[in-house]
Amino acid sequence: MAESTKKTAKSGKSAGRLTAETVSTAIREKSSHSRPAAESAAPADLSDVQRHNLEAFVEANEAIMKGISALNAEMIAFGNKRVLENVERSESLWHCEDPEQAFRLQFDFFQSAMQQYLDQANNMMAIMSRMAEEFWTPLGARASGSLRGLDEESR
Repeated sequence: MAESTKKTAKSGKSAGRLTAETVSTAIREKSSHSRPAAESAAPADLSDVQRHNLEAFVEANEAIMKGISALNAEMIAFGNKRVLENVERSESLWHCEDPEQAFRLQFDFFQSAMQQYLDQANNMMAIMSRMAEEFWTPLGARASGSLRGLDEESR
């Protein structure tokens, strides 16, 4: 077993689950154990900057993964609903007594399906919009913090 896997397993965290907390812990451990004596004179806050940047990217990644999961769930639910309605419509066609009744049934089905597809497109766009906002929020906050820090240093 690799050394990093042993540490992860010992700490009780699941291997493969990357969170901002596990990343920052790993960075702190790595920076405290592997820094040569010559590097100790380097700015100590450099590892903090790297840690904060990496944490922001991990948060952004988590937002994307949650968004993709929500999109998948939405598509599966919509697909299931459409299949069931197709089956029900097919069964209803068998009971039609004349072509006009069958045409009316098909027309109503088509009209309803088109409205459902439009509504579903709106739902998907709303999920993607939320996903984009949640993706950029930690990155924007980190960039703003960095810019504020640079502004304060330049004064």
